[in-house]
Amino acid sequence: MVEVVIYRNPWEDPEEVARVTIEGKVIGETPTAESLRDRIQDERDPIISEYTDGRELLRYIASSYSNGYVMANYDSEESLRVVEDLSDDEYRDWVQDSGLDTRL
Repeated sequence: MVEVVIYRNPWEDPEEVARVTIEGKVIGETPTAESLRDRIQDERDPIISEYTDGRELLRYIASSYSNGYVMANYDSEESLRVVEDLSDDEYRDWVQDSGLDTRL
């Protein structure tokens, strides 16, 4: 699975608070996870109106949840490769081959 993991207190005592999949699912029961889940389900929220695919969502999560309090990271090198390194054509091929529905 291609995911971004969000950790609280990333530098001292990392605690996983949410996972976001390339299919737009939010895993976790923390306030961070609940907030993200609500945002992804709210069609008026910019997170949905701006991003139409899970790849774009994961890029947003990885960049916006990176500060001293929380840190977002890809769950694996493969996730990083799919989201950041594939060209648009390669990504479309990957989505088709994977069978995942990455549309938000």
